[in-house]
Amino acid sequence: MTDTTPAPLGIDIWLDVACPWCLLGERRLDAVIDKLPFGENVDVRYHSYQLDPTAPETTTMTQTEYLTGRGLDPKMLEQSHQHLDAGAAELDFEFNHDDVVPANTFTAHRLIQAAAAQGIQRQVVDALFLGYFQNGLNVGDHEALKKVVVDAGLSAEAADEVLADPAKHADDVKGDIAQAAQLGIRGVPFYVIDGRYGVSGAQPAEVFEQALTQVYDELNPKPALNLMTPDGEVCGPDGCAV
Repeated sequence: MTDTTPAPLGIDIWLDVACPWCLLGERRLDAVIDKLPFGENVDVRYHSYQLDPTAPETTTMTQTEYLTGRGLDPKMLEQSHQHLDAGAAELDFEFNHDDVVPANTFTAHRLIQAAAAQGIQRQVVDALFLGYFQNGLNVGDHEALKKVVVDAGLSAEAADEVLADPAKHADDVKGDIAQAAQLGIRGVPFYVIDGRYGVSGAQPAEVFEQALTQVYDELNPKPALNLMTPDGEVCGPDGCAV
């Protein structure tokens, strides 16, 4: 008997908790997947990437102080915020730029890795994004981090193991970052569809929909009909057979 089970479509996403376009791209992609007729056959996996691995573990700087200290012109920062706000408004999201705490995201990534074993990466990623960009979450504060990820569904035991041991899942995070380098990824978000096609940046929803549909159809081609009888008389665009 022929197996008619559709082949799943895998999507690997490289992102950083401190990347606002990663948040917008994630929300756009989630909305597309939820509407696709084959959405239940899409398997999303999240991978770690750090925009600034040298960022301090904890800090008292504001986001503006941090970014201007790295050489970003304040006027360009304001324009960037306006651009982000416009994209967020389309998704009913609102950035709270003034409360963002620019701390190192490595520990947050280790918690995302821990969430993979419990099948709740998406929930933990969403909660960290919301905490970081809207609720002033300091990802260098272990107690605050634990509350966010446990509320998102990660077991308290798993969170405690990560927070108590700096080596826990550290190799997983470093492995993802090394793989990104091998793939030539120089910025996030970055999406790899079916291990073959790369999509860079927080693309519009229609781009995600077209790309996912195209690859899914390649994986699950529709069977051709085998005629059981010779051709009979038919009508077509140029008229009917006489």
